[in-house]
Amino acid sequence: MLAPHESHLIDTLRTVEPDRQPSVARACSELIALAERHRTCPGIGVDGFPCGSPMDTCENCRQLVTTLESLTLGPL
Repeated sequence: MLAPHESHLIDTLRTVEPDRQPSVARACSELIALAERHRTCPGIGVDGFPCGSPMDTCENCRQLVTTLESLTLGPL
């Protein structure tokens, strides 16, 4: 059984055009995972990159999480 907020997310994804649903669902999943990692992010790692990837920056991460939080009722 899904929680109400999970059902709402799925129902909203179903309103997206069918050909765009996979990419939008993937983007939502990645953003939710990023927001969760952000809570415990140690910043730049020993490899010199945040989140272990040279493609990421701490500023991009903060901006995405801040944007996601602004869409919700409160901080994640």
